[in-house]
Amino acid sequence: MNDARDRTDEQLARAAKRGDAAAYDALARRYLRPAMALAWQYTGGVEDAEDVVQEAFHRAVRGLGTYDDQRPFSAWFYAIVRNVARTAIRKDGQRAVLAPLTLVEELPARAENDPVLAGDVERAIDQLAPMQQACVRLCNMEGFTSIEAARMLGVSEGTVRTHLFRARNRLREDMRPQEDSQRGELS
Repeated sequence: MNDARDRTDEQLARAAKRGDAAAYDALARRYLRPAMALAWQYTGGVEDAEDVVQEAFHRAVRGLGTYDDQRPFSAWFYAIVRNVARTAIRKDGQRAVLAPLTLVEELPARAENDPVLAGDVERAIDQLAPMQQACVRLCNMEGFTSIEAARMLGVSEGTVRTHLFRARNRLREDMRPQEDSQRGELS
């Protein structure tokens, strides 16, 4: 069980609490990508998200002594990421924004090659509620499961699924006029 891949997050966190730098590095590697995706949801930009993630990892190192290893590490760490992101947003006087999206899986594949349709998709996604935008981005764009997205957002899996369902229905409705007009042009 020396290989970090064979150890749970909680086992790695316990080892990191004891000062095992390799265990902390393994946690950081596991959580870098999801932390970036989550931070991006709040900041709307890569550079700001990188700053948030870096600060979150620093806080996690300093706060490992407060981590209860009987609870999921992911929930504890994602709470740190969310708190750092919210603080950064308040500090900059901005409100939480979501990164622009270009597609979701239910929308026509031709939007990838059609800048007008891609712009329409982005505008439709911008009209979604923030939690719906986050769920669409994490699950449809970043490829996380609803369980992973729930941990990252600090909500239940059912909440993520509900927001995804509502977002997809809204996007279908919002994009239907574009679909109908494109079908008319092709006739």
